[in-house]
Amino acid sequence: MAVRGAGAIAALTAGLTALLLAGAARPLAAQLHGQHWEVVAETARPTVGDTVTLFFRVRLDERDLLFDTVPRPALTPPDWLRIFSVERLQRQPDRIYTGRARIAFYRPGRQAVPVFQLPFMRSVKGLSRGTLSSDSASVEVVPVVQAASSATLRDIKEPVRARGPDPLELAGALAALALASWIAWRGRRRTPAGASPPPAESEPLPPPVPDPYRVALSRLDQVERAGWGAEGEVARHYQAVTDALRDYLEAAEGIPARERTTSELLWALPPHLSAGALRRRHEALFDEADLVKFARRRPDPAAAAAFLGQARDLLGRWHGAGLAVREAHAVR
Repeated sequence: MAVRGAGAIAALTAGLTALLLAGAARPLAAQLHGQHWEVVAETARPTVGDTVTLFFRVRLDERDLLFDTVPRPALTPPDWLRIFSVERLQRQPDRIYTGRARIAFYRPGRQAVPVFQLPFMRSVKGLSRGTLSSDSASVEVVPVVQAASSATLRDIKEPVRARGPDPLELAGALAALALASWIAWRGRRRTPAGASPPPAESEPLPPPVPDPYRVALSRLDQVERAGWGAEGEVARHYQAVTDALRDYLEAAEGIPARERTTSELLWALPPHLSAGALRRRHEALFDEADLVKFARRRPDPAAAAAFLGQARDLLGRWHGAGLAVREAHAVR
């Protein structure tokens, strides 16, 4: 009896393990009643490295409201998957949201399409903020080189032996070189002794490129001296602070930060500026600025001053992370 009991427990453990592994391999979409997020790949059999367009079709409940219309991946993509762009969802007349994303796979075989998420709220008590996840989908990635290919190598030709230089062309080139040397020698003989050729006019040096970090710090100091937060111009205070940070990203990292929304800017940040604590600080800072800009939130002067201090801290951390990456590349 003890042996049978042990066997039953082992079978039950194996079954539970298989279920857990199946659930980990295929994430379930967190969708409520009245919601559906369909993901369709443009092609079901792309080649390794090909750009694959994903089409999104999102249906919401009539009580739902999206906080953001730019989908984000639920998990950090692996190294062999690239997400090139994710478009903002567009609302259609039938209340269906549609959009696209462009990705590429760099590993052959059946690959799962990343699961995307959107933050939303539902106008019912107890659900002020939720997360809508997309359906799971997959594609069969075809390798670039097929092992059993029937293609012929018709485009490969025998190498052509390069011919030697033409004797007449070689003789003409030598004659031209001798003539140029003789003309230069005659010119040096005609130059008076002690005379030196006129100095070549040096081109003016380009102006020094300003340090983006110093420029951003100076602009934050100007915002602090202006005192807009204490004078009731809170929105102007927050806008000037975030503009200084966005301009720093454009000058130091080459990111068109002024043209992007908060979520789009977070997507555009390089890994050394968007990992771990830096990502959380970025989200907290710019989300607070969006509340002031769009939700007409009006913090008191103390909160405005604290916001400026947080911006200085984030700027310093960005600058330090950028220096570390550049030094690492220089060592290589």
